[in-house]
Amino acid sequence: MMGRGTQDHTNAYRQGWYDGRYGEPCCFTDNEGLAALEAPSDRLDYYRGHRAGSETRLRDEHLLEAS
Repeated sequence: MMGRGTQDHTNAYRQGWYDGRYGEPCCFTDNEGLAALEAPSDRLDYYRGHRAGSETRLRDEHLLEAS
């Protein structure tokens, strides 16, 4: 499940969030999903979503470690 407010974001942001949260860590230069985005604004949305998804993954991992 995505974080609050993601329904207000673009498809590129949501895909980035999902990749950041559940995807395998990889270099952006090897990311096929990112390469498919043509508009600079979509790429920026993807980056922002990916960062948010990664932060969610790290936060959840820390909560599991603490319990």
